[in-house]
Amino acid sequence: MLPFPAYVPIFILIGLAIVFAALVTGLTFVLGPKKPSPEKLAPYESGIRDIEPLRRRFPVKYLVTGMLFIIFDIEAVSFYPLAVLLKSDLKVFGLIELVIFLAILLIAYVYVWRKGAFQWE
Repeated sequence: MLPFPAYVPIFILIGLAIVFAALVTGLTFVLGPKKPSPEKLAPYESGIRDIEPLRRRFPVKYLVTGMLFIIFDIEAVSFYPLAVLLKSDLKVFGLIELVIFLAILLIAYVYVWRKGAFQWE
């Protein structure tokens, strides 16, 4: 008998997810295209072929800045539920937890800043 019978549905769901992923991956190998050609292997975007080679690479800084914004934004949004519970249920423990969370957030921010992720060239 399992030590945690309440977790049986979760184990079943994980097992089904693994079986489904393996099944879909296997089907792509069985039913997928088998004869690659130069046209099929050519880069393709939005139905437009490349007319000329790119002069320079697209800077990744835009994407990094966007991801950093999303990460710090999500962390800032997590303050709202904590602030609601801080007044009624958490009290001093919640305040300590908030200070620790802010310290971790500040360390991450300083780390990213020192790495130069906010500098445009």
